[in-house]
Amino acid sequence: MRLFWLLLPLVLLAKEISLQFLESKPRGLTRDYYIWRFLDQKITSQEAQRALELTDRVTYKIFFRYAKKSQNPDIQKIVQCIRLPAQKLPLADGSCLAVGVSGAKLLSLSQKQKERIFQKLSAFPKIKRKFSPFLPKDPASQNDPKQFLRTFFMAGKKYRARFFDHNLSKAFLQKLSKEPSFPRFVRYCITEDLKKPALSLLLLDPQKLDAQSDFLLAMEAIRQGFGSIALSFLQASYHKSYYQSHKDRALLWMYRLTHKKEYLKKLLHSWDLDLYVLLAHEWAHRPFTNYEVPVLKGKAPIDLSDPFVCEAMRKKLPPKEHLAYRNTQSLYAVALEKESRYHEHPFILPYKPYLADQNISQKALIYALARQESRFVPGSISRSFALGPLQFMPFLAKHTAKKLGYKDFDLDMMFQEPVAIGFAKDHLRYLTKKLDHPLFIAYAYNGGIGYTKREVLPLFGKYDPLLAMELVSHPETKEYGKKVLTNYIIYMRILGKDPKLTPLLRKAASLSRSLDERK
Repeated sequence: MRLFWLLLPLVLLAKEISLQFLESKPRGLTRDYYIWRFLDQKITSQEAQRALELTDRVTYKIFFRYAKKSQNPDIQKIVQCIRLPAQKLPLADGSCLAVGVSGAKLLSLSQKQKERIFQKLSAFPKIKRKFSPFLPKDPASQNDPKQFLRTFFMAGKKYRARFFDHNLSKAFLQKLSKEPSFPRFVRYCITEDLKKPALSLLLLDPQKLDAQSDFLLAMEAIRQGFGSIALSFLQASYHKSYYQSHKDRALLWMYRLTHKKEYLKKLLHSWDLDLYVLLAHEWAHRPFTNYEVPVLKGKAPIDLSDPFVCEAMRKKLPPKEHLAYRNTQSLYAVALEKESRYHEHPFILPYKPYLADQNISQKALIYALARQESRFVPGSISRSFALGPLQFMPFLAKHTAKKLGYKDFDLDMMFQEPVAIGFAKDHLRYLTKKLDHPLFIAYAYNGGIGYTKREVLPLFGKYDPLLAMELVSHPETKEYGKKVLTNYIIYMRILGKDPKLTPLLRKAASLSRSLDERK
């Protein structure tokens, strides 16, 4: 056996976290999580300072907790300045403005207020120069492409719609397209529905853009009813795409536009498992079988509920043979995918004792979410400190613990599968009452129910559901929804049902309209 078996369970059940404990652990995300928790305890300013020095990545999440413990008045002032409301900016001194000013804040102020702020920023020439495009009445009037894009991104969504929704010349767009941040500009124009610049972008040569920009501009062309233009962008996107799922995405839309069977045939031969491949098999009336359910037995001497163990093993994943045990099946599946170069698609079935009270659809949804959230690894921690196999945010975990009557709840309990599944079942009951569709529930699970109702549902009420899925503004939430829906269909089949994607997507559009009518 290899040395990784020496990664035995650690005792993490103590309520109090000590500096000694933190100093004994390796630098990384997991230790940052425990530093964040340590900073919430009753500690001295010196202990808080030492904890900050141990941090691998100082985020606002950590810094604000550190600031509460620090007795350094400069630190306190920095926090106050960062959180300073826009209307109080003109009253602040220059050093505070250098920390607290932002593009969106400036655009909410009058011209006189902005001029007063810029006078105070004279001692900070770099900051003044950075925000100088916001001083004119029209911040979009920038001839320099770098400055234009920088101002566009700093303005925020509300002010982009107000100041940047105007036509752009082809010559200026060609200059913009040479900037590294241009793909992000394209994404914002399309997903925020900035109609005039989005329409202007269709003038560009698809061959001179990146694959993602080509695809998004194809979606814009479809939205505008320009099928032939859309096809040229899709063909360019297909040939330039690196990921197979992105090639599949372009193929599906080319088939929808032309009905040429050559595109459908290519989709049917894709080795990937994505929404587009599933749809192709459905439309061709062919069963999709490119997935497997590993059956593993025995127990390895390792505890994947320990987040330090999980972090170490994910950094240096052992061969799949060393993980072929029931209690390590989550990492076995990860290793199998990786070693097959993602040509093999394992779908494991843990949690059976904890899901006995759920129907097939509920089970499939929990499996679909856990597979996407963490690949079922119990000791998972995200950059935002979402915890466990179902990646509960700490505030939601605490709220759910109180709701379910847990006493002496500790956040580390989210690494325990029975607790994580119980909390997920409760949260999904709430989401299902509000959004009775697996796709909308997935969007809400990732991006929040407010975002889903405000930004996503209107898309499904207005556009074809496949187009609506591509216009979701948050990239992570957009891809998350598609992947969870794919997982859901596969798990439904594994569990004995055979739902079809096409009627499920139609139901999403119908449900969106009915939810909108209830407002």
